[in-house]
Parts: sequence; structure tokens; C-alpha cells
Amino acid sequence: MIMRMIIYSSNLQKLGLSPHQLLIGLFTIIILTLTIGPQISVYASTNNKVSCYERGLIDGEDNPFSQSTYAKCSDDYYQGFLQGCTSVDGNSRDICESATDE
Repeated sequence: MIMRMIIYSSNLQKLGLSPHQLLIGLFTIIILTLTIGPQISVYASTNNKVSCYERGLIDGEDNPFSQSTYAKCSDDYYQGFLQGCTSVDGNSRDICESATDE
């Protein structure tokens, strides 16, 4: 274990990095990933990336219409929501369209 630490430390010195600098760099990458990453795609409840249409489909089946997701995705989300909503027994297109009104 001590030998590994010595090798690790000497490799960092060859790169001109201290362990402190390495931790700051990794921390910065993690923070950027967490703050920028979620804004790129819409997420399902399982945290898998899904398209706007798929998000609408999921919401139409089990969740209310999301105005914020609609603002990001527009017609793709709306069409997915209608498809998901009308797939539920007892829901008509009119009922589903009225569910999209705020």
C-alpha cells in the first residue's frame, strides 16, 4: 500500500500536479457535469435520458402535463403526452387535450 502511494505521488510530481490540484480538478469536473448535464436533456423518473416525445408519453400515462417541459420541448412533448394519455383506458382525446390547459 505504501509503495503504491509512493508511485502515485511520483507520477503526480512528473505531471507537475499536487494531490490537492488533482482533487480540485476532479471536483470542478463533477460540479460542471451536475450543473450543465441535466439542462441538455429531459429525464425520466428513472434518470435515463429520454426524448421530449418519450417524456410526454410517460407523463401522459402517469403524470400531469408539465408546462415547463412543454416550454423546453414544444410539440414533441405535447404529441407524446396526447399519445400516452389516450392510451389509458377511459381517456378520450378531448379529455387529454383539456389536461394540457393551464
